[in-house]
Amino acid sequence: MTKKYIFESLSIAVFLTALSYVIGLYLGWITELNWLEVLAVFTSYSCTWLCTRQSRWNYPVGIMTTALYSVLFYQWGMLALSIFNIYLVFSLIYGWFRWGNDNDTRPVTTIPLVWYSGYAALGLAILGLFLGANVMFNPEGIGVLNPIDVGLAVASGIAQFMLDNKKIETWTVWAGINIVSIPFFLHSGLTLVAFQYVFFLINTFIARRMWKHSMHNKFYSNDHGAVI
Repeated sequence: MTKKYIFESLSIAVFLTALSYVIGLYLGWITELNWLEVLAVFTSYSCTWLCTRQSRWNYPVGIMTTALYSVLFYQWGMLALSIFNIYLVFSLIYGWFRWGNDNDTRPVTTIPLVWYSGYAALGLAILGLFLGANVMFNPEGIGVLNPIDVGLAVASGIAQFMLDNKKIETWTVWAGINIVSIPFFLHSGLTLVAFQYVFFLINTFIARRMWKHSMHNKFYSNDHGAVI
């Protein structure tokens, strides 16, 4: 089953990356190829589909994706998202062990009400790290943080932790992130990335439906594991 999901993810990634470029070139959104952007978009498509399929192999692909996006965002002056992608590597390592083997994967659950304050605290902690890092940079240079850039990074950190713990609410948060990301990246000049987030937004509905379905099958258990 794992090989099937990997093949699916690579096939989807090839198709959507090519489709994104064909449409972008046809509409004049893209005038030249940025191969770093192409590779980041390709691995990101693959990683997202593996998440949808609940395959832990999304994590190795995700580490590759974060490394590529970290460099790409830094080149485009998106400091917060660049730093976030470095942090994300550690979160992805955590998620690899948290999910467990695909044949005995952690079940999808919902977030208990008491833990919403914990996720809010996590968001504040991530925000504090960004603000602290900004102080270390020259306020007149790259250290100036775009509030949308920071907001997306903080929200993504919360959503990723939900994903690492297989909480179905993660897809609702990712949907909000995608809605904001589309015009942000389009305005910033990362047209292919912006176009990719349209597919990511569509995928949040697909993924949530598939994860919801799994909750009512053999993987679901109200008493399974930790609740965070």
